[in-house]
Amino acid sequence: MRQWWSAFWDRPPGWVLLAATVAVCLAGLWALSYPTPNGWILVLGCFWPTVVIAACWLTRTAAFLARTKTWSAWLLAVPAVAVVSAALAVFDAPLQARWSLAAGDFSAAVDEIRAGTDSGRERRIGSYDVGGVRTHGDNVYFVIPASGFLNDDGVVYLPNGEPTTPDPVGEGVRVWHLRGPWYSFSAGW
Repeated sequence: MRQWWSAFWDRPPGWVLLAATVAVCLAGLWALSYPTPNGWILVLGCFWPTVVIAACWLTRTAAFLARTKTWSAWLLAVPAVAVVSAALAVFDAPLQARWSLAAGDFSAAVDEIRAGTDSGRERRIGSYDVGGVRTHGDNVYFVIPASGFLNDDGVVYLPNGEPTTPDPVGEGVRVWHLRGPWYSFSAGW
């Protein structure tokens, strides 16, 4: 047992810690791919795993460097994944990428709603589960249940831009521009 324990501390952080880091970072990036201003609430689920991974990486790295006094590229693997994930989050890449893939399907859904062939039922549009549709004039609100925390959040088609007074589709409706006539929204209930 003592020989294994000694060998454990003489190796740099390896693939197990790297795999855990990738899993937590992917979960955080997926949470940030929802069209909501409250995405940080979804990312909170990754906080404690991140703390544990950081503590393990620091401990393993310090022990490896103190015991062997050598360098290994494995020491940079976990921080590299974390830095790339943070950069993607800062530049809003998860939401923009996922929205780019789903925008055409949402546009088709707006056309169906305007033609009266869509009942606004729950369904999947692109990679988003839509819990319902609300309309107000030309504006079409798609509620995405997994994106909100105590609010109805989702995407809205606003062909005339952001309304000067919020549409009556919930309390305290706020919108943020995504791309073109598309916005993300949050509405209390």
